[in-house]
Amino acid sequence: MSADSDSQSFFATRAARVTLVMSCLFGTTGVILVFLPRWLEVERGLSGAEIGAVLSLAQLARIVTGPLIAAWTDSVADRSMPLRIVAAASLLAYAAFFFAHGFWPLLLLGFVALSLTQSLTPLIEAAVLRATQAGRMSYGVSRGIGSVAFIAANILGGFLVASFGVGAVVIWILSGLATLILASWTALPNDPPPQASAQSGLRLSSIATLLRNRRFLVLIVSCGLIQSAHAFYYGFSTLVWRGQGVSAELVGILWAFGVAVEVAFLWSLPAIEKRISPEALILIGAGGAVGRWVCMGFAPLGFVLWPLQALHALSFAAAHVGAMRLLFRETPEHSAAMGQTLYAVLTGGILMGACTLLSGALYDVGGAKGYWAMAAIAAAGGLLALFLLNPRPRANSATLR
Repeated sequence: MSADSDSQSFFATRAARVTLVMSCLFGTTGVILVFLPRWLEVERGLSGAEIGAVLSLAQLARIVTGPLIAAWTDSVADRSMPLRIVAAASLLAYAAFFFAHGFWPLLLLGFVALSLTQSLTPLIEAAVLRATQAGRMSYGVSRGIGSVAFIAANILGGFLVASFGVGAVVIWILSGLATLILASWTALPNDPPPQASAQSGLRLSSIATLLRNRRFLVLIVSCGLIQSAHAFYYGFSTLVWRGQGVSAELVGILWAFGVAVEVAFLWSLPAIEKRISPEALILIGAGGAVGRWVCMGFAPLGFVLWPLQALHALSFAAAHVGAMRLLFRETPEHSAAMGQTLYAVLTGGILMGACTLLSGALYDVGGAKGYWAMAAIAAAGGLLALFLLNPRPRANSATLR
């Protein structure tokens, strides 16, 4: 009988349990992403370039750390175990990081802490894709629930920072990681790999196979450029807005609003995907990103910020869903974690790291004008994504619910 049989409680299904763990992760990263740069600026006195270096080093190193963790995950008898171990190591790493002072200790310990938490995302993403394919919850609903947790972290984190100071992010992040550990050990189901994968050990031949696929390369590079164009927003939007006099509460709400529109998009996926192909979603995402970052470069305030934040549903979510669909369709099951990780290595690693490092220098020089460089990067990704149109027929035609 299937683990997700009709007689089983919905909340006991594999999809629901994996979604719970993803929500714990996103509830933590919702504060890391928004307020950690501000903590580094206020509590540790780092410049924009130094903040960019701290944030980008772990991203750049994912070219090594990501595939190693993915190879480990694809080779073990239970693909949930690496996620549990990495979550526990993340808590220890962040505890050490928050006690550090000075640029070099923060750079070193930040590299360890951020490397660990960033490696969790592709692992849980692959687990969600597998669980929702077999279960009673769609990918869009599952990913949307995780985004709701991210929204809650944005809003509550903003109010905590406004009430108790930016040091409140330390308590939130450490508590969030502790909750993630608890959920991963108690709720995350065992996840054995296909037999062929279990026998392959730590062989990295799947990397070469994937990288010989021209369409796979175009996919990860084009989407990597579109997503890495968010680097200035992720790293420095809070600093720009706070410098313009926007309150910490409103900063959190602005972030949350963008993700809320993303959630609405994700929960509308069944209707959207009947009409729009994954390739078209990627191109729409690129167009949304270009328009968003061009406008943000003028440092707008007031009402216009809300429609610009709503474009997150296109600049991030549309491109992300298109990429996930194509990755799932074109990556063999026994290389699922590796395919996700290679995408994450390029998107959240090499390209995002380089763009974050660039963003730090741009922030120091021109403030919000740094968004214009991001618009150019997103445009390059959109142009490359044109080569994804009219794909060849695929032997693996499985689709996601």
